[in-house]
Amino acid sequence: EEYIAIAILRLVEMEKAVVEGAGAAGLAAILQGLLPELKGKKVVIPLCGGNIDTTVLGRVLERGLVADKRLVKVWLTVSDRPGSLAQMCKLFSTAGASVKDIYHERAWLKSDMFSVQIQVVLEVRDSEHADEVTKIISENYEDVKFYQGQI
Repeated sequence: EEYIAIAILRLVEMEKAVVEGAGAAGLAAILQGLLPELKGKKVVIPLCGGNIDTTVLGRVLERGLVADKRLVKVWLTVSDRPGSLAQMCKLFSTAGASVKDIYHERAWLKSDMFSVQIQVVLEVRDSEHADEVTKIISENYEDVKFYQGQI
């Protein structure tokens, strides 16, 4: 499913074509490298089935961005003092990452009373940029955890 999500994402971004999962399966197989005998050849992939619900399409595109390493999810603990959040966001901005979602957690935090755990979803250009941003965050914050799971 990860490669189907990436295939749907690529089709929307590059071809401006909306297809359902089954319609993108051929491209997904090629992207996953399941058809090495086609490498270097001119190939036609039939795209069909535009019957995808807009809500489902939105979820698939987000999952495609995660699979493509263009969304980074990180939890970090910062000082709960005025300016700490602004400083964190400035670091993200300087690194070229865009904040897509942010959540503060104070109640269940086990560290001192003057800290807050921040969960942030950042949008980045590509996997190399994700690595750069991850490195910058790790260098600037001690208590950091990045999402490492699979979709």
